[in-house]
Amino acid sequence: MTRIHIACSALNAGRYIDEFMDSLVAQTHSDWALWIRDDGSSDDTWEHMERWRAREPRIVWCERGAEPLGSARAFGRVLSQLPRDAEAIATADADDVWMPHRLGRTLATLTVATAELAGGILVHTDLAVVDSQLKALAPSFWRSERIDPAACSIRSLAIQNVVVGPTLLFNGALLAELNEIPQEAIHQDWWIALVAAVTGRLVAVAEPTVWYRQHGANTAGARLTSPWARLMRAYSARAKVTRDLDRTARQAGALVAQYGARLSPADREALQGLVSIASKQGWPRRVAIARWRWLGAHGVLRNLGVVLRG
Repeated sequence: MTRIHIACSALNAGRYIDEFMDSLVAQTHSDWALWIRDDGSSDDTWEHMERWRAREPRIVWCERGAEPLGSARAFGRVLSQLPRDAEAIATADADDVWMPHRLGRTLATLTVATAELAGGILVHTDLAVVDSQLKALAPSFWRSERIDPAACSIRSLAIQNVVVGPTLLFNGALLAELNEIPQEAIHQDWWIALVAAVTGRLVAVAEPTVWYRQHGANTAGARLTSPWARLMRAYSARAKVTRDLDRTARQAGALVAQYGARLSPADREALQGLVSIASKQGWPRRVAIARWRWLGAHGVLRNLGVVLRG
């Protein structure tokens, strides 16, 4: 049986981490090892982790951070501790609950994909969206967010992430490509997806394997709103749209800096165009957004909202 190394960073997850751990113990694939960091929590997350470590031998590494590193860097810290000969690596959020088949289903897909193609493979799945009490909000995160998991070209991924951290499973070849997650990375799952697109491939499983909990402390979550509502929000929140565009541009710049030599000329040009948005103002910026940030899958209203308010 293949051992799956699970990387998790927890921040103020004391209310939820016991349910998360219960869902790990209930996995149909039982050969796993948990590597977990408390990323400087101010609640009782660490106390819960210590109790679990005392009774669960599959927790092989547990670290208490003095202060938060932030999601991407904290996960980078955990991933750096994994054995270099790991064959399967999952990532997890300590506030979600995994369905019992989460590991088994993604491992089966990873095994087939790795046999078919050399290089880094990233498997990800859909999620069922729930509230803080695990009451159903939406049966499919992909549908609620209008995410097309097939849109995983370098250019489309640089604009919009289509993978969600608690569903990820990837092979050792991709782990070897993940040197240090850069400071410019917006989220660890997005960065891992980008590296997979450059160095290997992504494989989507069209079924939920995680109950994706939405609560006030989420770093990112389901919006469950219409395109028109998103346009209005974009119009009324210009500062956030501008900030998000600049962060996306800087992340694309970090990808070019690390992997530019492995990009096709067309992909490199598209990413460099996206990078240029951060250095422009006024109408030149809007023109650059329209040229390099426009994504057909987002529809005209959503794209126009970004162009006008970005």
